[in-house]
Amino acid sequence: MDFWMLRTFDQAGYYETRLILVALSLAIAGYFYYYKRDRRFLVMFLSGAVLQTIAEFALQFGGFRGWSYHLAIFGAPLPSLLSPVYQGLVEGGPLALFAFWFADLRSSRAPVKSWMPFIILCMVVLALSFVAGFLGTARTGGQITSQRPMFVPHSALAVTAIIFISLWIAWRKNAISALVSFFMGLLFFAFLNYEPLHLLGVRYIGVEAPGGFVRASAIPQIVVMLLSHIFEASGGKLHYFMFPLAVGLATLKEKEISPPRERYSTQHLQDLAQRGWRKRSKPFTKP
Repeated sequence: MDFWMLRTFDQAGYYETRLILVALSLAIAGYFYYYKRDRRFLVMFLSGAVLQTIAEFALQFGGFRGWSYHLAIFGAPLPSLLSPVYQGLVEGGPLALFAFWFADLRSSRAPVKSWMPFIILCMVVLALSFVAGFLGTARTGGQITSQRPMFVPHSALAVTAIIFISLWIAWRKNAISALVSFFMGLLFFAFLNYEPLHLLGVRYIGVEAPGGFVRASAIPQIVVMLLSHIFEASGGKLHYFMFPLAVGLATLKEKEISPPRERYSTQHLQDLAQRGWRKRSKPFTKP
């Protein structure tokens, strides 16, 4: 049985809410660049935007979203050559920055206070997803706007290649732990961003039927969507971080370790103790 990723929210506010997330992501990247002299967040945003744009062009020219697929922003349809660029900007950029920020905080073992802005960003992502889901439910009436087959051999091969190449780069750069942290950030974003859409029924797993598509049963719905989160939405995006890491544009901070205390030998401690005893027993005697 073939499973499909079906969406009904493409013309119902989702890509408008993404603009809010883009503005917030650029504000975060600008803050780190201007106040912290840290360009890594801006590099990650650009990396995600460019690489996601390339992926969207591949999906479009391969016909994997359906030939009737198109985007409309505030009611205005986007040209077919502009849609992948827009999707790359509003989806890839915030995703890469989000996952990198999570990985950086985790790698540096940041205190709870440093996590608070990131937690606020998580709440914004979750809220925007629910808004897009409610708008999709109210405006489209369940009309499918995008259908994509889940198990396409060359697509699975491409994602597998991304995963293995990313692992190889991480191994060569001694950055396996950094790669794992970035993967966790990608997976976290996938759940925050996609599960509200899934729960509200505007992004779900379906199967072909004589009249079109129908929703898959509960177990395939859960299992296939989970695999999508892990394999496609997370594993297939590892190169967003591995490419900047490979060329030396982005690395994760490590925990700052305080300088080690001076260590004294046993003989040195004995000399100090004897000197102190002599001073107490003969206080007016010069050493």
